[in-house]
Amino acid sequence: MRKQASEKTAWAYWMQAIESKSSAIDGAFSGHHPQFVIQSQRENVTPEMFIYRRLQLQMNAGQCAAYLRINERTLRRWEGGYCEIPFMAYELLRILSENLFARMSHEKWNGWFISAEGKLVSPNVGKCEYTPEQLEWISWQGTEATRLQREVNHLQKALEEAQEENTKLRQMFLSQGVVDELYSMHDRLSELVEKMATARIVPFKKSDQAEPMEKTA
Repeated sequence: MRKQASEKTAWAYWMQAIESKSSAIDGAFSGHHPQFVIQSQRENVTPEMFIYRRLQLQMNAGQCAAYLRINERTLRRWEGGYCEIPFMAYELLRILSENLFARMSHEKWNGWFISAEGKLVSPNVGKCEYTPEQLEWISWQGTEATRLQREVNHLQKALEEAQEENTKLRQMFLSQGVVDELYSMHDRLSELVEKMATARIVPFKKSDQAEPMEKTA
């Protein structure tokens, strides 16, 4: 009787949209299939997928042939569909392309590596080492800095608006001071005019001229 994967393993296949394709694997890994075994059945080994995986690793045909210890002509035959691609060769490229260590080989991460202690080591700045917790803290700080910058920008805008409003109020205050002064002058002038209009005019009576005295004989 053929051995089958356990119910939980079958569920894991189903959740990852993968089907068990090998009766040999079902027999060798009775019940429980490790995750790396499940992933090995995710793709069919085709020339197109082999080329895709090679390009994921940023290798040209010559580099890939040298890495696999085969001649480039053999690699060309694999990728051209002229002969069957060994599963081991394809699986190696797949595992490498999905492996974090291989991804760290990207040109942008030149010299970076993960140490045996699980730290991300930088070749720059005195070979700094970062734990996952430190990287998460740095990421959080960046998010917090962005939030604070937005708040600063908001406050700066509010301050500029307040300063502009204050300038307008000062200008209005100065203008109002001039207006108040003009009103004050108008009131004083009105008061003077009113006083002049109501002032009593006292007529001056001319004095009678004295009659000439008669000459005495």
